[in-house]
Amino acid sequence: MTGISMYGASDLTKNTILPYYSIKNFPVMDFDSDDLRCRTSETDISQTGTTVFKVAKAGDTVTLYWEPDSKTIVSAKGGPEYINGPCTVYLSPYENDAKDGWFKIYGSGMVNGKWCTEGIRSRGGKLDVTIDASIAPGKYYLRGETIGLNYSTLNSWDDYTQGAQSFANCAVIEIVEGGDVVPDGESIPGIYDKDDENLKGDFSDADDSYEVPGPAEYKPGQEGATTSKKKSKN
Repeated sequence: MTGISMYGASDLTKNTILPYYSIKNFPVMDFDSDDLRCRTSETDISQTGTTVFKVAKAGDTVTLYWEPDSKTIVSAKGGPEYINGPCTVYLSPYENDAKDGWFKIYGSGMVNGKWCTEGIRSRGGKLDVTIDASIAPGKYYLRGETIGLNYSTLNSWDDYTQGAQSFANCAVIEIVEGGDVVPDGESIPGIYDKDDENLKGDFSDADDSYEVPGPAEYKPGQEGATTSKKKSKN
C-alpha cells in the first residue's frame, strides 16, 4: 500500500504510510514475526511525518492505493513478479500501539476467477473499502495487506524466497460520527496459522470458493462485537 485517500482525494502519499522506507520487494515471510503488523514492528506514526487522516463519518469509503505497475513480490528465481493472491484490510484502536485489537473490515480472495490483487491492478492500483457505520469514533491504525501465493507450494517458512508472502502497510485514520462498537480483535502476529490450507499449497487451480485466511470479517451485530467508549491516545 503506497497511499490512502478519502472522498477521492489522493493526498495521503507514500511518506505517510508505515513503514516510512518501504522496500517494494520486501515481504514478510515469518508470520510469527512482529513485522507482520505493518511490514515493520516499528509503528510510531510520527516517523512518517504525519499525524492522522480524518474520515467525515463511519460509513464512508476509503480508497487504498498501490502502485499499479510495481511488481512487489520476491521471486524464487530472484526477480520481481506480480503478486497473485488475496487482500485484507484491518483496523486496530490507536491506543493499542498496533499490537492487538485488530479486526478485519475487508477480505477478498478470488472473484470471477480473478485474484483480489488482479482486481487492484485492473483498477489502476485502487481498492475501495467501506468503514461500517457502527464503528465507534476515534483514532485507528488501518492495515492494508496483499498476500502473494505465487510460491506457496515451497512453504518452508525458513527461506524468505519461498512460501506465502505478506505485503502489509499501515496508516492512521480518525473515524468521526460513528456508532458505539469496537469489535473484538486479535493480536498480530497471531492472525494466521502456518498450516492454513489457504496459505500453503498449490493455488494454480483456485476458484471463487477460496477462503481468505485469518479471522472473519466484521459484520454489524455479530457475536463478539463489544460496545465501548474509546479513549484518545495523545
